[in-house]
Amino acid sequence: MRETWRAIKVGSYRSVFAVIGISLSLISLFILTNLLALSFKIYREVWENVRFEVFPEEDPRGIINDLGLLGGIDKIELIDGKRAKEEFLKLYPNFKSIVEELGEDVFYTVIRVYPKEHWKDEGLLKLMHSKISALKGVSNVYYGESWIASAGVFFKTVLGLTLGVIFITIMAGILISFYTVRFAVSHRKTYIDILRLYGVSPFKLRYPYILLSIIYAFVSWLFAVGISLYLLDAFNIFRENLYANLTVFLLSLIMVILSSLFGSIAALKDIETLQA
Repeated sequence: MRETWRAIKVGSYRSVFAVIGISLSLISLFILTNLLALSFKIYREVWENVRFEVFPEEDPRGIINDLGLLGGIDKIELIDGKRAKEEFLKLYPNFKSIVEELGEDVFYTVIRVYPKEHWKDEGLLKLMHSKISALKGVSNVYYGESWIASAGVFFKTVLGLTLGVIFITIMAGILISFYTVRFAVSHRKTYIDILRLYGVSPFKLRYPYILLSIIYAFVSWLFAVGISLYLLDAFNIFRENLYANLTVFLLSLIMVILSSLFGSIAALKDIETLQA
């Protein structure tokens, strides 16, 4: 244990950079995992609430009858202008004064079509869109295709960034641990040679520096968790994903300790022959 603290003193300034480097990668990971959870929630809600808004040219009853003959439809609702206005004001109450100035003719009768669950697929939705658009008396059909595409791109982008940061965090733990331990060992080579002459086992030669890498990893993790908790709590995000965050914190601790262990073991592979 005393040799571990001596090694920390030898590379004190490197210790600071090691902790900062690993901490920054972990903070990025914690923030991205919460952003990933948010993007997945949006993506799921978009798909759960997907529906067709069918705008009739004249009498909607004929269109409703034709829609009933199509496959893949779970429910059909007729929304008149009054109900459409009520729903809009319920969602956007701040626009009440503007709506009153525009009058009653702003909202049109619309037929709301809900697809069955197994039809909630991009290809099938496009097929249903083309079939509904071809019906007699249909003026326009909207189902939020751009929203679905944007939600998918957002989720996949954040997922890719998260996987990238996980890789960077692992590599940071390995490389930073490798070069920090390598530096400490090279400056303690004379002491290590003396221990070898006294017959100290290879494990006892290595374990102080392995412990050194574990200390760096754990301290970095503590800093990262502390800063991340402050940032996430400031935006009321931590409590929304409490169990997910606790799981990520635990897994990240295991990940960063294992990567640091791997880096330190690689650095100590040739400790007996390393030149000062």
